[in-house]
Amino acid sequence: MTVLGKDFSARGRREIRDGSFQFIATLLFGLSLALFVILMGLLMKDLLRKFLSSHESYALPLPSSSPSLAINLSLTVNSKEVWHLMSEEELMRRASMLPLVLSHPHRQTLKVAFMFLARGRLPLEPIWEKFFKGHERFFSIYLHSSPEFTDDHPESSVFHKRRIPSKPVEWGRASMVDAERRLLANALLDCSNERFVLLSETCIPVFNFTTIYNHLINSNHNFLSSFDDPRRIGRGRYNK
Repeated sequence: MTVLGKDFSARGRREIRDGSFQFIATLLFGLSLALFVILMGLLMKDLLRKFLSSHESYALPLPSSSPSLAINLSLTVNSKEVWHLMSEEELMRRASMLPLVLSHPHRQTLKVAFMFLARGRLPLEPIWEKFFKGHERFFSIYLHSSPEFTDDHPESSVFHKRRIPSKPVEWGRASMVDAERRLLANALLDCSNERFVLLSETCIPVFNFTTIYNHLINSNHNFLSSFDDPRRIGRGRYNK
């Protein structure tokens, strides 16, 4: 009995010693792992901070044939004038690249881009002037008119210097689609534009600006207005 008791006692001490060693080893491994994760987090934070500070201004490259057209992205935000000298190809290329920029240091207020497709001066311009008044921070305007129309709006107008480089458009032809693409591409150059509205020269707003802005900004849907007009100006414009 004495020998057996001593054997059990020695075995117990050995198990306690082994268990303590395992516990200390596990604790040290856990502390080492936690320290490694903390150090890696600090390192990644420092690298990210350096990356962001070195990329405060995004300049998207254009083809080498047009180095003078390398417009800094920050200059396209809240610009008072939308006229430029880019070719169609360069415009579409730049507009398609801008969504790759996930964030922009100058972006503060989400805006709605109102894109007008007109032949000349908007016949319902006074209504739109009243609609936009007092909400300058929340919208952008882009006007595609006939190249023959060269009159500009007065400086007090919201349409002042908002005409984009345009080409001739024929009603019901593919040139209308090209004009719409041209309007959208120019609107995409401003990273603050979050919603895009295509309008003709005969469109008018039926709600105030705040109502339309809140509805569009808070919606994830596209809105398309279409109807069948059996008259000559509707079905009659097509020969098939």
